[in-house]
Amino acid sequence: MKKNIQISLGSLLLVLGSIFTACGPDARLDMVGMFAGTSPTIDERFEQSKEYNDKYGYATLQALSDDYHVYVCTDTHITKTRTRWEHFINTYRMDMLCPVAVHLGDIIDARTDFEFVNEALGRHPLSAILPIKPDTLMAVCGNHDIYFKQWNKFINTFKTCNYYFVVKTPTGKQDLFIIYDSADGTVGSKQLQWLRETLEWADKQDFRHVVACTHTHFFKRDGSQGHTSNYTQEETYALLNLFTQHGVDMVWSGHDHSREITQVKGMTCIVVDSMKDEDKKPFYMLVTMGEKIDYDFVSVADIQ
Repeated sequence: MKKNIQISLGSLLLVLGSIFTACGPDARLDMVGMFAGTSPTIDERFEQSKEYNDKYGYATLQALSDDYHVYVCTDTHITKTRTRWEHFINTYRMDMLCPVAVHLGDIIDARTDFEFVNEALGRHPLSAILPIKPDTLMAVCGNHDIYFKQWNKFINTFKTCNYYFVVKTPTGKQDLFIIYDSADGTVGSKQLQWLRETLEWADKQDFRHVVACTHTHFFKRDGSQGHTSNYTQEETYALLNLFTQHGVDMVWSGHDHSREITQVKGMTCIVVDSMKDEDKKPFYMLVTMGEKIDYDFVSVADIQ
């Protein structure tokens, strides 16, 4: 029996050794990052974002109608192929009722892939002859976006990972969207306090709707995402209690690669389908912000 155990352990070490030694510049796995973290901690990322927010403030966007569109996607896992991602970008750019789009994280898949993100976010090829509006993509940080020591590339591209923005309508209605970082399965003490202060401030404003956007979802369906599957029970309770107490209408998240819609004390929690090129059932979410929030899921399976 001991001999069998030794052989099994030896085989396991051999396999692990092969994986680690195979991780060259173009490797698709970040074994260290998946378990120990190779990017700054959640509190350190919060401080970097806060520094940017304190300097530049928070965005206020103008919608052209009281009923406007928000395009929402997640888990594109961009590699050298990014067909569906580019279709998503071109679609919301052409919609004049869309002042903003949101990506819920895992924008990239692995090392070096941020270069393809920056290419896709470049100037629209038809902008010289069509009325293409300025691009406004709000990004959430996902676990794949901080693997491979890629945090610096994310923050250089999107500048901050926890912030809010306001959308105003022609009649003066305002909606608040809160973006927060849950890339490694936790929100951290500093960000939790910021969320509390932001929602207390929001209570004093005349917001029509409040929506929270993040990567990690609340409710664990399985263990497919490892240690970043979802928050601890204590954080789940704290966030749900905080959001429902302060009247958050919806929480949008990704991470699980499959759709889930859950109602909690009048708040709707939506896990949006993934949208990477390899998926057989890829969708993005088209939201209409009006007196009530309507949403539908748009298939991009035919976009190859």
